Amino acid sequence: MIINVNQKQVDVAEATTVATLLASLGYPDRGIAVAVDQALLPKSLWETPLSEGACLDVVTAVQGG
Repeated sequence: MIINVNQKQVDVAEATTVATLLASLGYPDRGIAVAVDQALLPKSLWETPLSEGACLDVVTAVQGG
C-alpha cells in the first residue's frame, strides 16, 4: 500500500505500524514527533497500523542555539 512520509510516497506492506515504518526508514525511537493525517500521534499509539493513503509528518528534534 502507498502512504506519504514527509510528502514522499512510500510503499509498505499491509498492517505496517507507525513504529515499524519509522524503524525501517532509519528514524530513532526518541527525539521525534509524528503526526498522522495532521493529528499528533503519541508514542503510546505508534503500534497503530497505517491505512492506505495515510500522510505522516515526522519531525526530528535538533539541539543548538
